[in-house]
Order: sequence, then structure tokens, then C-alpha cells
Amino acid sequence: MTTQVAGDAPTTAASGTAVTITLSPVAGSLPDSSNGYTVNNIHDLKLITPYPANSTFVSATASGGTVAGTIDTSGGNIALDVPGPIAGGANFTLPAETINVTAGTSGSITSTYAGTSYDDPGMTLTSNVQSPLGPLDVAVSCYPSPTPTFTTTTIGAAAPAATQPVKKN
Repeated sequence: MTTQVAGDAPTTAASGTAVTITLSPVAGSLPDSSNGYTVNNIHDLKLITPYPANSTFVSATASGGTVAGTIDTSGGNIALDVPGPIAGGANFTLPAETINVTAGTSGSITSTYAGTSYDDPGMTLTSNVQSPLGPLDVAVSCYPSPTPTFTTTTIGAAAPAATQPVKKN
């Protein structure tokens, strides 16, 4: 299974302002076989996104998609949890994530997938395959290499305050 994501965020934001980041997975498909085994389904899929750099996390929600998912924001990460099952050979679209943050003082707000190794995965799931002994659940962990950057918002100076014309008598 390969996941592709389209990211949307403003290109610039003033320090201290609200920034909305949307990560929209592209439609994908699940193979019907893997390494010679029939894939019955996958379940307990979790995609992990770290809180965006140079910002203060406010909230995250999941919406849309052809499979149901929820957001867990514990532990400094945003986890899209999709309980499934998603049938082997199925076409599907994961829910989009809307992430709300407040821009930090400087730098860039970046959104990426988490994970640096199999011990620190960015995606986990359970694949149910048909084995010679019957259905078998296989735990799968993976991480992106290289880590993609979905969005970048440059933090700039605050916009100047509006001024009112001065009346002279």
C-alpha cells in the first residue's frame, strides 16, 4: 500500500496568527495479494504526523474519505486512526486531516509524516492474509524515506496596523 498526500497551507503567516493546514490523501488501492499470499483485508491503520514545526498546536480533525477515521492528538503527534477493515483489492480514500496551529515567532511551519525507523514508524497497520493454516494477522510498520514535506508556511512580520486619517480643524 502506498499513500500519497496533497498538502494545502498558506505560503506566509504573521507570527501569532492562526494557520490551517489540510492534508488530503489521494485515492489509492490495496493489493489483493502480497508475497504470494491473498490479502483478505487491512485494519487498525495509523498514519502519524508530528505537530507542525515552529507553531503551537491547536486542534486537528478528520473528514471525508471513503473509509472512516478519527484523530488522536496525544503524545505530540497527530494520528489518523482508521479501524477498517479495508478489503484486499479495494479502492479507497483516507480521510483528510485539517490541522489548526498558531504561527510561532520565526522560521517556517512545516508538515510532514512522522517516522525515522521501524522502531519509530510513521505508519502501522495489521494485514490479514490467507495462509495455508487459515487467516493470519501480520503487523506492519513502516516509515517514509526520505521524509516528505507536505506544506511549508514562512512566518513573516505582522501586517502593519490600519491607520485612520487624522482630521485637522
